[in-house]
Amino acid sequence: MNFVETLRLGEAVTRVLLDSEQTSEIHVAEELTGRAAFARFRETLFDDEEGRALLAERPELCSEQVDFDALRRLPPETLGHHYVAHLDRHGLSAESQATSTRYVEDEEVAYLMRRFRQTHDVWHALTGLGIAGHEEVLLHAFSYGQLQLPVSALIMLFGGVKHMVFEARWETLRSGVLETWRSGRAAAPLLPVYWERHWPESMQSIRERLDVSQPAPS
Repeated sequence: MNFVETLRLGEAVTRVLLDSEQTSEIHVAEELTGRAAFARFRETLFDDEEGRALLAERPELCSEQVDFDALRRLPPETLGHHYVAHLDRHGLSAESQATSTRYVEDEEVAYLMRRFRQTHDVWHALTGLGIAGHEEVLLHAFSYGQLQLPVSALIMLFGGVKHMVFEARWETLRSGVLETWRSGRAAAPLLPVYWERHWPESMQSIRERLDVSQPAPS
């Protein structure tokens, strides 16, 4: 990062501390701090058939490519239904995570960053975590166990203080973060998963195959 980018990162972190719903600023921090990590993932995580297909076809989780009404019609136990139910329950739109990257020149690295942010809510559904501030911290603990991204470390640090210390969520801070980190670390790599191929499968079978354990209610 150059000096200008370092200043922009500080600005992004400050804005997120003031308002945790500043998703675009989280994206800025993610891009500025994660370029090297995502370049490394491209070389190490995508060595199976599904991962190679993902990189070759570059699907996007957006309304232009995903029929969300069709996902709503899937049986309740399926991955696709769980995912869209998470979006509907919290008034979310996949479009908010489908924004283009601004600080990444390499097209494949930029795609992997977009894919990570677009599948953020799939990971929410997979772990059963909601979108309250402390739950977002827990999801980033899970993500850190998976990918060790700097942006997840920042959210765990600053978000942990804001949403756990200040809200007196001592048990969540004491054991929840460690539990979700361990869950992420133990699970199979999720970034290379071609989720669009698995919408009709049961959530239980997906969790079992990927070794994802749900954290205890916080």
